[in-house]
Amino acid sequence: MRRFVPRSGARAEDDGYVLSYVHNPERNASDLVILSAQDFTGKPIAQIHLPSRIPLGLHGSWIAAT
Repeated sequence: MRRFVPRSGARAEDDGYVLSYVHNPERNASDLVILSAQDFTGKPIAQIHLPSRIPLGLHGSWIAAT
């Protein structure tokens, strides 16, 4: 899963963030990595260690209960 999130007040098409799940084999779990869309090959802005593995083919939607 990769998702683009525009930065608040963005003016350029690539002014925002790319979020992606990355498998971490050392922990046998996944990380959510946040990158700058304008510096895609740079260091991550943030890396969130998730407690379990997210399947690489996962697609889904989260909707508030009504």
